[in-house]
Amino acid sequence: MPTTGLYSQLHTDEDYKLLVLNSELLAALEAGSKLEFKASSPEDSVVLCSKNKTWLLRQKNHSNTALVMREFIPEDVSDSGIRLPPGVEEPSMYHLAYTKQSKELEARLTKGDIDISMLPIYTGDYQDFKETLQRSNAVRWTLKALQKYSPCSDEEFARKWPIVGGCVVDDVACILSQDFISRVLHILLMSCMAESLDFEALDMSQVFAAVNKDMGEGEEFNPFTLDVVRTVVGKFSKVTDEGKYAIQRKAVSQWYGVEALKKYASRVMISQEEFMIKWKSSFPPYFTCDLDFAALRGCFYRPLGRSIQYFSKQTLPDDPKERFAYLFKLQSSWELEEMIPYIEQLNTKGVKIDNFVMKYARRKRQGKRTLVSAR
Repeated sequence: MPTTGLYSQLHTDEDYKLLVLNSELLAALEAGSKLEFKASSPEDSVVLCSKNKTWLLRQKNHSNTALVMREFIPEDVSDSGIRLPPGVEEPSMYHLAYTKQSKELEARLTKGDIDISMLPIYTGDYQDFKETLQRSNAVRWTLKALQKYSPCSDEEFARKWPIVGGCVVDDVACILSQDFISRVLHILLMSCMAESLDFEALDMSQVFAAVNKDMGEGEEFNPFTLDVVRTVVGKFSKVTDEGKYAIQRKAVSQWYGVEALKKYASRVMISQEEFMIKWKSSFPPYFTCDLDFAALRGCFYRPLGRSIQYFSKQTLPDDPKERFAYLFKLQSSWELEEMIPYIEQLNTKGVKIDNFVMKYARRKRQGKRTLVSAR
């Protein structure tokens, strides 16, 4: 029977970390993908990234001990004095345990993230942007550096960057302001229609040329740079198999809807019927898309029946009890579907949303609707 000789020269070494290779990590390694540890800062959680996936690492402590070994050749095994049982062969290899570990890292698949809180906002005013950077002591991130330190795989970063409004101005990573995005999007849609470009297969260079066709060549600064156009196109489109960009009309419609809420329903209530008319009239002439009011959930509440008013969930408290209490101050009774966008991020354990709501509120069925109210 084949045997292996085991030796030990043990100590606990904190420089070593054991990582459990689950099936996903093994598949990534077998596919030749490089795995990289990343964190936004020394205080933040560490993630492990492949080319297209991100795993959150969690340390798990054990009562037993794992030995970390390496192959070695002992100086002299003939004088060891070890008598092997009958039928057991001499060891064909030897291993030395050189450190012991009582904990290991487990990887859990998560969504990659980009921390944009430290990035400057670009409103399209280049001179103001430069002056703001000069006055500020904040770190100026290049896009390459931001990608390196973001807890996010490279492919996830490429998808998320335009979605959050990420852009580059003078080699500085920044975020386009909401007003500037709205302005660029409106001009972009009109320019593409004027040039009869196919919204299902846009070419970036053609879109850029269309947007800048009537800008002229004067000395006045043109805010519609290729990077700006690329960001806005990327935010509202998907890349086709041919490398073209297909405008997502649902995303465009939702953006215009939220902007209409801010414009017409920030300070006063407005009936849902009147709002739908104003929403429809906000698009460029001849641009067609469906208006799905459900897509605006998480951006409004109903103070009185059918009347609606704009509300940003960014102002809500993080504590679940406080958040539910705040929501019921705004509105005594909620339809579950309209409440979910305000509370789903608090459901960190992923329990059924009905059960999560029951921990903090009362719910009841009314026909096909589920109503949620305070206890």
